[in-house]
Amino acid sequence: MPVTPPPPRTSARVGFGGVTGTIFPVIMLSDNLRYRKRMQPVHRGRPRRADIDRVALEHALVLLQERGYDGLRMKDVAESAGIGLGALYRRWAGKKELVMAALRADVTQHETDDTGDPFADLVTALERIGDAVPHGLGRLIAACLADPDSELARVAIEAKLTPMIDGLTARLERVAGAAPDVRLRAESGLLYLLWRTAVGGQTANATALHRRVLQVMGVPPQPGPEQSSTATGL
Repeated sequence: MPVTPPPPRTSARVGFGGVTGTIFPVIMLSDNLRYRKRMQPVHRGRPRRADIDRVALEHALVLLQERGYDGLRMKDVAESAGIGLGALYRRWAGKKELVMAALRADVTQHETDDTGDPFADLVTALERIGDAVPHGLGRLIAACLADPDSELARVAIEAKLTPMIDGLTARLERVAGAAPDVRLRAESGLLYLLWRTAVGGQTANATALHRRVLQVMGVPPQPGPEQSSTATGL
């Protein structure tokens, strides 16, 4: 009668040298005669979807415009975006942090690339801000004015309005040079632009509006036929 040989002796040891906060201990299985095999580290949690942040922020902005800050709920954002509520809380601690991130991301819509023409870049920045007033920016500012002590006002000022003024000030400084009052001039021009756009809606004469805003900011017209009315707004 044939004799079945015993299975090869194996040993298992657990190595903790490669342990991190996201990797389980590495397990080494070894056979003293035949092989040595190393198991791959196992990572906890599901892989992150690269588009979750973008989709969540976009839907947060839409719901913020539709329902206001007080009516916005994390659950509604998750359902509207088609993602899990837990995915939101893994990225943002609560509604305040989510709205702040959404407003900060939205600021990039008003930013422009440097073309080498500081004057044209300044006018383009003003055009983008003016275009945003009927699409949510005007309502956000109105809400802040109605209740300046609200959490929404504090979040909007920190996440959206201050970065907007910072960018406009930098553009103005490239045109008019550094001056102690350059930020005040940028703020004055922005306030005038927001006021005229909000009161008149989509103004029929954008060229005249931009010319007036530049005058408020203390920027003289740029001479020369090479400056087209489309590029300069004059």
